[in-house]
Amino acid sequence: MGQVTISINGQNYNVTCDDGQEDRLKELANYFDGHVSRLAAQIGNIADSRLMLLAGLTVCDELKEAQLLIRDLEDESGLTSEKGAAEIIKSVTDRVHEIAERLEEPSTSA
Repeated sequence: MGQVTISINGQNYNVTCDDGQEDRLKELANYFDGHVSRLAAQIGNIADSRLMLLAGLTVCDELKEAQLLIRDLEDESGLTSEKGAAEIIKSVTDRVHEIAERLEEPSTSA
């Protein structure tokens, strides 16, 4: 088993993973830390557990939107070939990037 030290919001965590998955785990941790850092900057002083909860819900929201988009694209296009799957993946990737950009925008509410 591999072991990786990841940092979320300045806090280090030792995490065990399957051998060969260390880089992927670091990548996921960096992605999640980005969400946590943005929320911390927007919200300010908040308990770590609540911050992690909000960041986790944000990531789940992205995932759910991507799943719904995939389903809608499958329903609309009927694409099942490899080419169709590649088009769907590109669409989902573009949508996730749009969501990430929206989340990175400064909050307009005070």
